[in-house]
Amino acid sequence: MILVGDVGGTRSRLLLYEAGEGGTRAERTLASREHGDFPSLLRAFLKEVEAGRFGPIETAAFGVAGPVRGEGVGARVEATNLPWTLSAAELSDVLGGARVRLSNDLIAVGIGALVSGSGERVALNPSAEDAPGHAAVIAPGTGLGEAVFFHDGQQHRPMPSEGGHCDFAPNDDREVELLAFLRGRFGGHVSYERILSGDGFSSLYAFARAAGLGRCAPDADEQLAGVADPNARITAWAVEGTDECAVIACRLFARILGAEAGNLALKTLPTGGVFLAGAIVGHVLPFLREHTLEGFLDKGRFATMLGRMPLWVVPDGNLGLAGARRLAEAGMPSS
Repeated sequence: MILVGDVGGTRSRLLLYEAGEGGTRAERTLASREHGDFPSLLRAFLKEVEAGRFGPIETAAFGVAGPVRGEGVGARVEATNLPWTLSAAELSDVLGGARVRLSNDLIAVGIGALVSGSGERVALNPSAEDAPGHAAVIAPGTGLGEAVFFHDGQQHRPMPSEGGHCDFAPNDDREVELLAFLRGRFGGHVSYERILSGDGFSSLYAFARAAGLGRCAPDADEQLAGVADPNARITAWAVEGTDECAVIACRLFARILGAEAGNLALKTLPTGGVFLAGAIVGHVLPFLREHTLEGFLDKGRFATMLGRMPLWVVPDGNLGLAGARRLAEAGMPSS
């Protein structure tokens, strides 16, 4: 039996399956913040699915939003958006001595994106040239994850990063105004994660309203106050075209995502492609189609070089689990 998980700041997805042809035995999505720590969440899952009836768990792998320190049984992760510290040794004890592998969540998501099929991707750059080489992954979620996959001539090897916390750099007068607005809202440092994440839509929407850039939906405040996830409501308004400020917020999101993808591309030269991954990019895909390439290519003298790089959207919320499965089975994606 193998257990894998995608551990996020909002929710944690767990999958228990049998190696080989056995298939899935249990899969659940649990609210992360309803548990004091990950071992508690893990025990709740094991109890709920009666995991013991399937036999002992031999291997586990978890992608976690946070930097991994140490290796093997000594690996630890301090979750970025949760008050949790995950320890491979402790989790192994919870799982009865199973071998546990901890990974940055973007490594897992990136592996899932790299092994995705052509039918699971949307190409944003029509002038791209197919070529082997490094790859880069950006995935907006509860936070903003970024990772690079170095190609050694035979396979991709992961290089995690916390690039989502780098300084946001405006590219036009409106974005300069956005930076000033966000500095007032967050007090000083403004990272790309403040914009390119789930909560980023609320910040962009608030900016569009404060700057008087458009008209809001009728009773917008009441509607937002009455939903569990106002960010999802904002993106839905934008896709429906029923709220001008929501549309502007998603246009800004798409262009700034392209700009940051271009920044990462300039720093790592990923001729194998840049992947925009996860469920959120799927929710705003119409805006990415229209505005992301513009931001990606707005790099002055290096626009031509970036114009040759593949830019993909992989709008799949299951990439973290798919990558964790590869990690648990000790397989890395080949070129």
